[in-house]
Amino acid sequence: MNQAAPVAPVMYGDNFEHLRDELTLVWLRVAKRMFVGWQTGMLPRNPSDGHGGVWGAQTLLSLVNEALCRRLASSVGPELVALVSARVVGEAVEDAALAAAAERAILDKRATLEARWKATVAAGRSLPLVDLSRRFALTGYQYATLILALMPEFDPDLLLAYRYLANDLACRGLDARLLSVLVYETLESRVNLQRDLSPLSPLVLYRLLEPDDSLGGSREPSLYRRIQAAPRLVEIAARGANELDAQMRDAATLVPSGGAAGLFPDEINRRVRDALKSPGVLLVLQGARGTGKRLILENAASDIGKKVMHLNASLLGSLPRDLLGPFVRALVREAMLLDALVVVPNLDEAMARAERRDELPGFVSWLCHEYPGTFAVTFSGEHLPRIDVRPVVQLGLENPTLTHRAMLWRRLVPAIDGTEAAALAERFAIPGGVVQLAAQAAHADPGGASVEMLDRAVRSQLHDRLSRLGRRLDTPFAMEDLVVEQNIRDTLRDIATAIGQRRRVRETWGFRGAQGVSVLFSGSPGVGKTMSATVLARELGLAVYEIDLSSVVSKWIGETEKNLEEIFTAGEPGHAILLFNEADSLFGKRTTDVRNSTDRYANLETNYLLQRLEKFSGLAILTTNLVNAIDAAFRRRFAYDVQFSFPTVEMREELWRRAVPERAQAHIGEIDYRRLAERFELSGGFIKLALERSAFVAAGTGEPLTTEIILPTIERMYLERGKLAAIGRLE
Repeated sequence: MNQAAPVAPVMYGDNFEHLRDELTLVWLRVAKRMFVGWQTGMLPRNPSDGHGGVWGAQTLLSLVNEALCRRLASSVGPELVALVSARVVGEAVEDAALAAAAERAILDKRATLEARWKATVAAGRSLPLVDLSRRFALTGYQYATLILALMPEFDPDLLLAYRYLANDLACRGLDARLLSVLVYETLESRVNLQRDLSPLSPLVLYRLLEPDDSLGGSREPSLYRRIQAAPRLVEIAARGANELDAQMRDAATLVPSGGAAGLFPDEINRRVRDALKSPGVLLVLQGARGTGKRLILENAASDIGKKVMHLNASLLGSLPRDLLGPFVRALVREAMLLDALVVVPNLDEAMARAERRDELPGFVSWLCHEYPGTFAVTFSGEHLPRIDVRPVVQLGLENPTLTHRAMLWRRLVPAIDGTEAAALAERFAIPGGVVQLAAQAAHADPGGASVEMLDRAVRSQLHDRLSRLGRRLDTPFAMEDLVVEQNIRDTLRDIATAIGQRRRVRETWGFRGAQGVSVLFSGSPGVGKTMSATVLARELGLAVYEIDLSSVVSKWIGETEKNLEEIFTAGEPGHAILLFNEADSLFGKRTTDVRNSTDRYANLETNYLLQRLEKFSGLAILTTNLVNAIDAAFRRRFAYDVQFSFPTVEMREELWRRAVPERAQAHIGEIDYRRLAERFELSGGFIKLALERSAFVAAGTGEPLTTEIILPTIERMYLERGKLAAIGRLE
């Protein structure tokens, strides 16, 4: 006779089938305990029996019959259903027979349930409660406790049954007394009961079970204290863990992972993935803003099958100490429920608000202690705080190399050729994320993705970062519009060439040195320093931002350096020229005679700028009217030190001619440009001002602009600046 092949377990069609089986198992536990209680006389059969009797046996039997024989009949053993149904209609059924049938039904249901969820998981499908048990490493007893606390949320009749089983009018739900007879039934298992309800149990530590402080719950004996499931678990059990708890959305954000493959070198991707797979590690991803630290973490999380949860460092850093622990534990619960990688973005910003800037913020220390998995922080500064609470893996993220940037342009914009991709890579030292955004913006344009369109797209992505830090200057002048000495014109062309070729010389040719170019323009006011900066910007096709030094310099310790770092980081891609006019007010001579803290911190700010200029990969231009006010060591750090001389007579004559707009020629009379140039020592800026003031006078009188109108205007300008006669340089 052939033996029948074993029937493969049927996997769950949906999550609610699993919930139904778990609910059935709870009712079977209740039924067994009730029948054993009747058999031993421990539970009342009538309301008048005992001191705590509430219902008679028939009332509770009706509840069990309704649950097991009607609502859950298809998943309950037929033997128990038949016996309970017979007892309900008054047939003589022994309590011992009912208890034995309930025990057999429990064993059958437990085996069936386990086989079905194993088959479901093996098929690659998710069951929220099974996932929860695995992620929090719950024991069988702990899982059963959680289910007993959770199921009354789906079947309120269980609360009535719990009260009857406790034989206590004051019982408000599951407590340790009921657990001791429903789950921890043997002497050996009851040793674990207190441990599984202790603060170190995952049930309590991760707030899967929450304390009930209503009606003086915290003052009740531990055996009588209500055990309730966290409200969040009701949603998880019903719908799964797909979204962040609504109560946590101010403190954390669930972000999509992946979607940016190929934007980073394979080696750094591998190192980040390996770090995230290492147990109990704190991964610190360090690099300038905009280099894609968060993006590479999202890619790595996607590769290892995790979501990403960003924490709000500002909110967590402001929580009082007594709330911080419970709040962090709730966030840890969310991360484990969602199987998400925890990321603390911009750790240095949170540290800036801390009492001590050399220590981890309190909430990060709590995370290190409470969260068992690996989590990550991103850091834009250079000096990490002391971290001694868990192993640290520190990875630096740099901008892509010239070759890699060209490859990214070709990969993301197939319409451009290799030469065009190389030109874009030379022009912009941008991370892969900005390349991707620019490519998407260009593709959205009806005209298609051309090099010009990509150029504009990159600039639009980057200019917003500088707009709040400085003022963008117009660039109406070309190199031929400058009236300067030939050696200065040649130097300006050298600077333009250096900016255009710096990446090739540094990255391809291997010359060592600063990635960018720093320039010092010095000379009297009005000799063309700012104009030369705008000419360079036009020559290079870059924007030029005049940095507002009043917003940079701060009286608060450390704020000036922070503001400077923000400025240089925003200009790092090389899409704009940073112009610091009258920089001697900020970058003056360091003093060796440190008499007070003001001198010491002024020296620190100057030293910081020296170091930051060397690391800056773009073009930074500093101008000064006072050559001797700049520290000598500071001047040696500049690649180009351009000293604008005061214009000669010939240059002043040319400046007078060029200062008159072409459209104004119809209103110009006889002007002796040579006479004006020889008589007055004016720089280009003062020549322009003198002509404008004279034009106002001429327009007011209705006469053409002539030398006779210009002469008294210049004399008044000398008097206004404390000169008794219109002789010598006007500065």
